[in-house]
Amino acid sequence: MFSNWIHISVILIFLVFLGCTPTNVNVYQAPEVRAESYQVVVIPDFRKTDLEWVPYDSGSEIASMVAEELRKDNQFKVISRGALDSAELDERVLIVRGTVSGYVRGCKYCEYAFRGIKDKGKMSVQVWVTLIDSTTGEILADVGIDGRAKEPGHGRSKYTRVVDEIVKVIEIVNSGQS
Repeated sequence: MFSNWIHISVILIFLVFLGCTPTNVNVYQAPEVRAESYQVVVIPDFRKTDLEWVPYDSGSEIASMVAEELRKDNQFKVISRGALDSAELDERVLIVRGTVSGYVRGCKYCEYAFRGIKDKGKMSVQVWVTLIDSTTGEILADVGIDGRAKEPGHGRSKYTRVVDEIVKVIEIVNSGQS
């Protein structure tokens, strides 16, 4: 009887604490430090993977949220959500390409049982982001991000942590900090 209780406890602890961090960032190519900063950034809608179901609005919503956050920082002269012809511009152009690669609905039981502790049980979204210099075609950063939803956990709040991490990567490339 006691041994069964220990086995069940160990299994429950393992299941509850597996993957409970709010944000996970996998860097495949670290953001490169640049001597010059970019004045123009282009953020087209993020693609959505065909391999797994992701929310229908995720590609456009995440890209829009990134553009809004960058506008708040006022680091760029032009922030475009559409295509720009870089040949017409005198400025260097940074292209932000992304793919929404996964979505996990979350566990309502875990969310209820561990209310407020490291967002356990909340849904998460996975995004691949590549930053490209439009003039040279050089990849400046290639990052995979997995972020959990913030309260209330639906609408735009489910993308907030992913957007925050994308903005950090863009700021590192643009400011020359590592």
